[in-house]
Amino acid sequence: MKIWAHRGCSYRYPENTLSSFREACRYEITGIELDIQLSRDGEMVVIHDERVDRTTHGSGRVEDMTLRELKQLKIQPNEQSSKIYETIPTMREVLALLAPVCRRDGLLINIELKNSVVRYEGMEQKILELVAEYGLEPYIVYSSFNPDSIRLLKELKPDAKVGILSRNVSNCLEFARQVPVEAIHPFIKAEDIALLSEETTGNILESETLLVRAWNTRTDEPFFPEEREIKIQDLEKLEQMGITDIFTNTPESYIPLKKVPTKRICLEKGKSIQEDTGYIQSADEECQASGRFYHVLPGDILRGNGQTEYRIYRYSLEIKGDLIHTYCYEPEQNWASYVREPDVWRRGDIVFEEECYIRVAARNNVEQSISLQLESAHDTVMEWAAYFQAEALLTIERVWELLGEDDLAFAVIADTHYVNNGTWERSAYNLQQVASRLPFNGIIHLGDLTDGILPLAQTKESVELVMGDMKQTGKPVYLCCGNHDSNYFRNNPEKMTEEEMSSYYLGREKPYYYVDYPTQKLRILYLYSFDYREQVRYGFPVEELDWVRETLETMEDGWAALVCAHVPPLPEIHFWSDQIRNGEALLRILEEYHRSGKKILAYVHGHNHGEQIYRSRLFPIVSLGCNKMEDFQDKKPAGSWTYYRQQGTVTEDLWDVMIVHADHSGIDFVRFGAGEDKKV
Repeated sequence: MKIWAHRGCSYRYPENTLSSFREACRYEITGIELDIQLSRDGEMVVIHDERVDRTTHGSGRVEDMTLRELKQLKIQPNEQSSKIYETIPTMREVLALLAPVCRRDGLLINIELKNSVVRYEGMEQKILELVAEYGLEPYIVYSSFNPDSIRLLKELKPDAKVGILSRNVSNCLEFARQVPVEAIHPFIKAEDIALLSEETTGNILESETLLVRAWNTRTDEPFFPEEREIKIQDLEKLEQMGITDIFTNTPESYIPLKKVPTKRICLEKGKSIQEDTGYIQSADEECQASGRFYHVLPGDILRGNGQTEYRIYRYSLEIKGDLIHTYCYEPEQNWASYVREPDVWRRGDIVFEEECYIRVAARNNVEQSISLQLESAHDTVMEWAAYFQAEALLTIERVWELLGEDDLAFAVIADTHYVNNGTWERSAYNLQQVASRLPFNGIIHLGDLTDGILPLAQTKESVELVMGDMKQTGKPVYLCCGNHDSNYFRNNPEKMTEEEMSSYYLGREKPYYYVDYPTQKLRILYLYSFDYREQVRYGFPVEELDWVRETLETMEDGWAALVCAHVPPLPEIHFWSDQIRNGEALLRILEEYHRSGKKILAYVHGHNHGEQIYRSRLFPIVSLGCNKMEDFQDKKPAGSWTYYRQQGTVTEDLWDVMIVHADHSGIDFVRFGAGEDKKV
């Protein structure tokens, strides 16, 4: 019997929410079932009822409310995971969350189109296009109580997998004789359930592709927060009746948690680990060691192969030295502290007793590279600290106070500088939680995703992790390439050219681009501001200046521009050099546009790892603080400041919600974490 999580783990978590889907993914389910409708402004939202009254604190019909109005509705949380209310997710947010699980584990998603009471025109085309955008066609099943909707889906996409819903079996079978469906979805207690086993229908049910997925009612399986006793189904009896799958609110009653995949620890030939420091180093060919760090938890097991003699090098979770409070780029992007232990070599298994990071070295003289297996007994779940939940609530409430009907809202992050044992994972979780409760128009990263110190392959692993976490919000991500993003720092030999960065980070030919918002008459320019091949590395190429001038000249009257970049345009607000290549020329172009009766709202940048609003030009130049948990006070331009950061407090994190007002009157920055709000 195949088990589907009906609206997620909807007995213990609010139905059709990101938390219910996230929890369901921890179990060995076949798939997740969910429901979609359309808001008044045409956004696909995940909610079952045509009215919001039962599942939220609001009242009204889904079709009569805009996405912004729906996002303001509160859903009671499961306090075990969060004390902050949930919100109605968009289908895009759900696909962004589930796509990695679909690709990794083969998870299926049953999307029920709730269009039998309200006929949402164009819903079929919209959902097909969104699924195609995410490349998830092999993992999707569509269903509906509306036969016309199923027919239309098959017309639009003949190879789409579909299932027909009905309270009885006969209606399902009749439709299956007319339209090639993958499955029928009858009520589990249908009065004519016996039809499934009758010989007269055998010619249909013998088809290898026709499945019988049965659904239940609230009577037997209540939804959160009801606490009535649930009725566990006799799966063997259901199988004998001809049912192949069930949709259940309590998948955890039928199947276990997923086993954590085994990690393969790869050792590189010609590498060893320094005894005194724990750093990787070059060595003789007979030596092998892992350059990467591996996170282990109590109970995890490293399996020896019985032949290879290996040694563990351990790194505690304590952040070493004074990395938070001084200007220091750790040579291996590792903020875990090396723990020097006795020189113990082993061949068998080792069971870890505490959480830490490890590296492994081997000293056998073998021709081939060695790999060992790390087995985990844990399915780790991110714990959302109470101080972060409180900060999220304050941030969300403040944004709603400031956000006008047509205003734009973006999460803006600068200088992540991803490191091992850093705070990005917690920051990403905060971002995802806030983004699901606000109508963000995108995520803007102002550059420096990593320190750019490691071999390129390892740098790309960190980049893909950070970018993947931002994309998991379901919002478009816009990046300004930073100086460290070139992988150039400390003369790293595996650096990236401008062309390589454009292709890899942006999927574009050039590292500068713009995005338009016609309703707000706003154009946001994303600039490129560093080239290690130039004598003056910080600055802007001449061809980019030409592009900026042309981009501004093509804007219609009444439009405004906002400029985002990694590096500031003037040396007086940049500690690291006394020149900014073509910076003054760039400002002259922007100010010329500003004087023409149009408007540059602001120039927003990162890089300085500090806060500043520079007002000596015709528009404000805004420096935003560093997302990475560091607060060194020196090496800052005059007029800037840095907020104190401390582990175990809300100051671990730092990023902004940027509200761009539609009337071009200004910009609000609502700070999450260390620091204060700004208005320009």
